[in-house]
Amino acid sequence: MSKILVVEDDQETVEFIKQVLTAAEFEVIHSYTGKDIVKKILLHSPDLILLDLTLPDADGVDICRELKSDFRFQTIPVIMLTARATTEDKLIGFESGADDYIVKPFEPRELVARIKSLLRRVEIFGGKPHEVITVGPITIDVDSYSVTILQPKRVELTPKEFQLLYLLMKNRNRVLERKFLLKTLWGYVDEEEMEKTRTLDVHVMNLRKKLGEEIGDYIKTVENIGYKFEYEE
Repeated sequence: MSKILVVEDDQETVEFIKQVLTAAEFEVIHSYTGKDIVKKILLHSPDLILLDLTLPDADGVDICRELKSDFRFQTIPVIMLTARATTEDKLIGFESGADDYIVKPFEPRELVARIKSLLRRVEIFGGKPHEVITVGPITIDVDSYSVTILQPKRVELTPKEFQLLYLLMKNRNRVLERKFLLKTLWGYVDEEEMEKTRTLDVHVMNLRKKLGEEIGDYIKTVENIGYKFEYEE
């Protein structure tokens, strides 16, 4: 049974989420403040965190950024819960390292679907034998979550950038559709949202910058379809 840590200061919302997730056969732990989150993680080892953006003692964006910069917690998926629905707010959330973003009020089925999607994603990227992929000058080490270019230069990527690069390199010279990437990496389920969001494009842009002009150019845009990692030996 997967454990979900709910960090939310509104008791009524916490009880609602607990009912929904318990019915979906998840174990639920909760915290009403941000200051206890590290203690809760170390004590309960949650598989996923639902994090309210506006807590009384801390900012959810800052908490998420701290978790994703700590090697002990950076692979735990985080879904942000918030009443803020603007594109700018969503981008800020994703740039802090959040894996998904749900706007309140939300439908119970949507919450459960997004959690299950994220947990499936963890199965793809975690819990597997040590895997190292080398394509040309780039080496990606799944076990250590590291990327190097022309050894020993190491490239610092966010977890989401790492996962995006992994999928592209794993499927070298194959076009990966936008919808596939948005569903797999961000848990998108709504067709209209997938048409509007620029989340994927922003991550590709940042990934290209970090890889450098020459190597970043291996990531090709296939207009109106998606992206591919193009490299011929």
